[in-house]
Amino acid sequence: MAADTFQRSCDHWSDDARAEMEAFYELARIDYRYLAETYDWADAFGRLLARDEPLRLADIACGSGKFPEALLSYAGLEQLDGLKVHYDLLDPSDFSVREAKQVLRPPFEAGAEYCCTLQDWDCDAGAYDIAWATHALYCVPAEELPTGLEKMVRCLKPDGLGFVAQGLRDGHYVGFYDVFREALQDGQGTPYSDGAQVEAALRRLGVSVRSRQLNYTTVVSAGREELLESYLQRCAFDDSVSLEKMLSTEPLATYLASCYQQGSHEYHFEQRIGLTLFAHSDARLILRDR
Repeated sequence: MAADTFQRSCDHWSDDARAEMEAFYELARIDYRYLAETYDWADAFGRLLARDEPLRLADIACGSGKFPEALLSYAGLEQLDGLKVHYDLLDPSDFSVREAKQVLRPPFEAGAEYCCTLQDWDCDAGAYDIAWATHALYCVPAEELPTGLEKMVRCLKPDGLGFVAQGLRDGHYVGFYDVFREALQDGQGTPYSDGAQVEAALRRLGVSVRSRQLNYTTVVSAGREELLESYLQRCAFDDSVSLEKMLSTEPLATYLASCYQQGSHEYHFEQRIGLTLFAHSDARLILRDR
């Protein structure tokens, strides 16, 4: 049997899988631009900046650093004089930590590095102004979410802010993998955790929570078969299954057919992302939409 979800994901965050990763982000980079543009992050950092000392931020399951990269390009942080953020990186893949570190530039300054899972993180209580996990917790099993999210809550200062962006079950990222497992893994393997499970676990931890849904469409031409194959393989962290196999194996074939737009000869993958802000105090959740 193929390795389970978490181990496969770790295998795909490596130099050997770089080509697939870069193909995936040709399409998925827009995910992070939307996150950078959805809220007024410059306002949030500006309010935290009032305490006259460098801010400390934890990027949980940082991947290759696409969220800070998007913030640096689209969030208007350059307008904040004196902003300095010690940017700590956590990921079970040392490849990911190295990749994310390379994209950091002022006001983000590379800080501590933690090569471990969120569940195993020995975090300092009350150490961080901000902790976030963006498209990052899919491979944390649902039963382990409370343990991991408790770490994120505990690491925040009393007036700190937490943020999680995670696909919902009726959107492409999580829904595709559910159908993929049914079609090609006999329903075996650990499902992705989704945004609703993240929100529910945070509410059970007793913190203040505000959530909303972000909807958009990922479009890829059916004529770009290599790109389409790499994108879908990365969505499942499984490059052993060809596009041809996915298009011919039920119920995945039916799912992909439902995404195909005959007129434009494109696949449209509908993304539904749960955005969850959390804090010890509800006052810290005032983060304006842009």
